[in-house]
Amino acid sequence: MIFIPNRYTLIYYSIVKKAQQRSTLNSVYTESHHIIPKSLGGSDNKTNLVDLTYKEHRLCHKPLDIVTGKQIGRASRRE
Repeated sequence: MIFIPNRYTLIYYSIVKKAQQRSTLNSVYTESHHIIPKSLGGSDNKTNLVDLTYKEHRLCHKPLDIVTGKQIGRASRRE
């Protein structure tokens, strides 16, 4: 975990873990999300990407904005 453990990082990683463990979301709109943001040294490697629903993606970025003090990235569409 590259972030300081607190309630925001726990929320963030619980959403990411849930998304990684589920089967594919057939015919559901998803967005590709960098687990470790590129602006914090993350890569485009498959191991650093997870498909999130729109709601999950919004929920993930809010804690990242709080723990980093800045707005992290923008969503990229993946259908």
